[in-house]
Amino acid sequence: MAIHSAYAQVYALLAAVFILIAGNGLFTTLVPLAATAASFSDLTLGFIGSGYFAGMLVGCLAAPRIVARAGHIRAFAAFVSVASVSALAHPLYVDPLAWGVIRSITGFCFAGLYATMESWLHDKADNVVRGRLMALYQIVHYAGSASGQQAIRFVTPSSFVPFSMVAAALALAVLPLALTRTDPPSAPPVPRLRLAWLYRISPVAVAGVFAAGIANGTMWSLAPAFAERSGLDPGGVASFMTAVILGAAAVQWPIGRIADRHDRRFVMLIAMVIAAAAEIALAAFAESPPMVLISLAAAVGASSLVLYPLSSSHAQDLGGRENAVEVSSALLLTYTIGAVVGPTTAAWLMDRIGPEALFMHNAAVHVVLVALIVLRLWQRPPKTESDV
Repeated sequence: MAIHSAYAQVYALLAAVFILIAGNGLFTTLVPLAATAASFSDLTLGFIGSGYFAGMLVGCLAAPRIVARAGHIRAFAAFVSVASVSALAHPLYVDPLAWGVIRSITGFCFAGLYATMESWLHDKADNVVRGRLMALYQIVHYAGSASGQQAIRFVTPSSFVPFSMVAAALALAVLPLALTRTDPPSAPPVPRLRLAWLYRISPVAVAGVFAAGIANGTMWSLAPAFAERSGLDPGGVASFMTAVILGAAAVQWPIGRIADRHDRRFVMLIAMVIAAAAEIALAAFAESPPMVLISLAAAVGASSLVLYPLSSSHAQDLGGRENAVEVSSALLLTYTIGAVVGPTTAAWLMDRIGPEALFMHNAAVHVVLVALIVLRLWQRPPKTESDV
């Protein structure tokens, strides 16, 4: 399948992704800044972040059934409508417990949205273009997120206005899919969540997604607080988060091309070595001038945020197209389990050590993953695996 043919099958989906993630990009940065303005502690921020991913965990179990029952487009619309309402609820109930519950509902919805979008994407791809199509998806994802992040410059985080902007963007994301003439994938059968089966066929992919959940969940939940505690103003926080996203977006396509032609595990190994080095540097220079922090943030994004698409593509290569929804759901569940744990443990460390503990925590996660990948490459070299 040519990449142009695959793109023609998913252009409406990619438009929806851009609008949806623009809203969620603003949402992701807005919540910790609004919580800080409300004098919530670092540990409370960690619990709120974990609440989002706890909701995703439940969503991973329920979302495949909803998609199977309603189909991709109707399920997408249902998840978006509830997520829009949850955004509007934040300024109505400024309370840590209420925000934890609301973020859990949001996480549930986004579990469904990601499962819907990624299974749609994988259904339209085969192995020879999968990495590039996932790279295109990630580029659109990060472009939307960067656009949303920049909106924080023009609003007051503690006001009602930015939450209304989030709700509007989420609601508008339905339009491209509602108006498209391209057929969505057929409603799949209810998949089984066979984590043990997935681990047997691809232990590196499962471990990579779990590590991505721990590190990415921690970063998205706490990096805005890290940037603010390192001396950046709201505009600087937006630039810091945008640098992470643009760094990731810049490398997705070349990394996808390389990974389509070589062993994806080796590409993951190199990326994680660079990620750990960049995170250690960011922890060491947490009180540096803004441009140093922003440059290091771009390096962290360019290295660490390729882990999920590489792991997902590796698992889908081995799982087969007929299991695309099942593999996507199992990977998202694995990612979410990691993301529930990460923010709380990192916030606990930040309370005791300081903001630099955030990236010390993530560097340790990536170092452990590097060791596992090296072990698997030694046990099963590329030349002995015809399906990598």
